[in-house]
Amino acid sequence: MHITSLAKLSLVGMLLAAGTVYAADVYNWKSNKGTSSYSDAPPNLKYSQQTQRVNVRTRTSAPSAPAVKAASGETSLVDEQAKVNQQINEKNKEIEKKNKEIEEKNKQQQADNCKTAKLNRSFAESARTANRADLIARYDADIAKYCN
Repeated sequence: MHITSLAKLSLVGMLLAAGTVYAADVYNWKSNKGTSSYSDAPPNLKYSQQTQRVNVRTRTSAPSAPAVKAASGETSLVDEQAKVNQQINEKNKEIEKKNKEIEEKNKQQQADNCKTAKLNRSFAESARTANRADLIARYDADIAKYCN
């Protein structure tokens, strides 16, 4: 099988492009037990003084970004996520409270509808109209619908 030089050149170009697109920061740190660890994210999503950023191409390492200090007013990603989670929980509690209020209103409305349907049924029994049977059937359906 014969591959043309243009195909070889395009293949090499694609491989080089894929390698540069995939390149990302690699972090290196030592645990309390003394073992070295490597990852594409800093340990515990926080930068520490022990964390090193490794350049895979040149095989050199440099200190990672300085540690975030809460005293300076800046917050870490973990702290920001905790705040967002807390806000979401507060909103969920408010929504649950509103849902309970709506549920209570719906129950009260259904009880009122049931009472009205029973009253209408009793009036239909004593009605002296030609469609008395139709009214009774209609109010019986309302009672079945609203009075569980």
